[in-house]
Amino acid sequence: MRSATIFLMLDTEVRATELKDVLRRSLGHEVVSLAAIGGGRNSRVYRLADAASGQYAVKVYFRHGADDRDRLGIEYASLSFLWEHGFRCVPRPIAVDRDYGCAVYEYIEGTRIASPEETADDVAAAVRFLNDLKRLSGERESLQLPPASEACFSGRAVSENVGQRLLRLHGAAASHALLCAFLDREFVPLRDEIVRWAQGRFRTYDLSWEDEIPLAARTLSPSDFGFHNALRRDRADIVFLDFEYFGWDDPAKMIADFLLHPAMDMSVSLKRQFMAGVLTVHHATFHQRVECLYPLFGLKWCLILLNEFLPEHLERRGFANGHKLDRNDLQSQQLAKARAMLDRLKREYERFPYRSH
Repeated sequence: MRSATIFLMLDTEVRATELKDVLRRSLGHEVVSLAAIGGGRNSRVYRLADAASGQYAVKVYFRHGADDRDRLGIEYASLSFLWEHGFRCVPRPIAVDRDYGCAVYEYIEGTRIASPEETADDVAAAVRFLNDLKRLSGERESLQLPPASEACFSGRAVSENVGQRLLRLHGAAASHALLCAFLDREFVPLRDEIVRWAQGRFRTYDLSWEDEIPLAARTLSPSDFGFHNALRRDRADIVFLDFEYFGWDDPAKMIADFLLHPAMDMSVSLKRQFMAGVLTVHHATFHQRVECLYPLFGLKWCLILLNEFLPEHLERRGFANGHKLDRNDLQSQQLAKARAMLDRLKREYERFPYRSH
């Protein structure tokens, strides 16, 4: 059905000739070739070759009136900050054109790390990177950086964030009977059960549900971190990508998101290795906070997986893909993924499976 297909809007189309002119001005060289190499859910990515034999990655960011997040500004500034502080496991930022909404980065020659092909060495590299970010968090200059996207620093804030996402989806559910049934009959009952459980665990561990964790307990975080956003170079080192949501965050979210991310299917042993490694730079009892908040972030992931039912998210997904999308098929797939995540939470939330023994 034509109504079930999403087409790119004219004002979001990337015109190759315009983009080449922008990049020529930014780099100071003629553009020899520009080829699409894919993208995430929020942007398009191209491989550029210039007349000086330089190879670059060009990222064109989606912009929408309903989304006020400065993805371009956050990512370019974050990578610049990390390069200034000696991080070399991230792409080097080279040039930016804010008017056109694009940035030029070092081109990373590497291969995707397909799940479940991650290794113990890969996990060790991820742990080193996050622990280095925690150490960088103690530097004075880091205080100038903003909070990560949707950063929540208390149990109450995480629960409220889930509620806000649920409210937005309920607004879209009126025209989607299957989504409405899933939210009302499956998601909401388990949400209420998990929130009560988490509040009880906070009391058991003598943690405050209401109070935000202090600055010293926070960390700098990519916020969408995992091997789905990484490349392995020929010399086996890993480069981490995608810093559109970078900023200050609760380390519990950073850990929970890595363990829960639906794009990764790592073994339990590797997840335990990850958690044990990251916890070495945090307070000895920080694992208690992770265990309390883990199912709440799982609930959030259920709702993130349903973003394709929201018009602005569906439009952004179409922009990033660069071609038409079958809306009904895509939404059906995402609903199945959300149900799978909810089923996983039912099994795991009372018996956190990733604490090393």
